[in-house]
Amino acid sequence: MQGASKIFITACFAILITACGGGNNAAAPSSANFDLQAGIAKMVSNGLHANVALSGTVNVNGVSSAFTGSGTFTRAPGISTTFNGATAFSQTTTVAGTISAAGQATPYSTSVTDYYAGGDSAFLGEVSGSEYDVAEAPFSYPTMVVGGSSGTLGTLSRYTDSTMSVSRGTAIVSYSVMTPMGSGSSVGVAVTTKIYDTQSTLIEPT
Repeated sequence: MQGASKIFITACFAILITACGGGNNAAAPSSANFDLQAGIAKMVSNGLHANVALSGTVNVNGVSSAFTGSGTFTRAPGISTTFNGATAFSQTTTVAGTISAAGQATPYSTSVTDYYAGGDSAFLGEVSGSEYDVAEAPFSYPTMVVGGSSGTLGTLSRYTDSTMSVSRGTAIVSYSVMTPMGSGSSVGVAVTTKIYDTQSTLIEPT
C-alpha cells in the first residue's frame, strides 16, 4: 500500500472556540457568537491533541482505493522562528494511525509544519517534505462566527521548495463551524483544503 498523500481527517483541525461573552455553564445555541481568531491563537500557543477518524484514497497495487482508519492528531505548541523572510511561529502537526484499504491494513504517519504571524496568529504558510506553500495574503481569522457558518480563509501558492522557483499550483483553504450541541459554551471548527495543479484542475479535496 502506497501513495496515501494528504488525507481527510474527521475533526480535522477541530479546535474548540468559546462563545463570546458566554459563561462556563451557559448554553451555546447556534446563534451564539464565537471568536475563531482567539481559538487559533490559543491553539498555536498551547498545541492540540485529539483522536481522529481517517479517510481518503490510497494507491494499492497501482489501483486507487478508498481507505478508512483511526489515529491521533497532534499539534505541538508553536515556537518562534522565521518564514519566508518574516518573523513567525512554527507549529508541527503529526497524524499517526492505521489505515485499511482493499483488505490490507498498514500503519500511517505524516507531518507538516504550519507558520503563523505573531500578534494575530494569521496563517502564513505550510511546509512538508516535498512542498513549500505560501499564503497569497496572510489568512486573517474572523473574530465573530456562529454555529453552522462557513467561509473561505484564503489561497496558498504551492511550490516545490523555499526558492519558490517551481510552481505546483494552488490550494484554497476554507472553514466550517460545527453546530453547538448540549450545554457547553465551546464549538468545533473544521478547516479543509482543495488542492489544484498548475492548470487549475482540482486534484485533491482534503
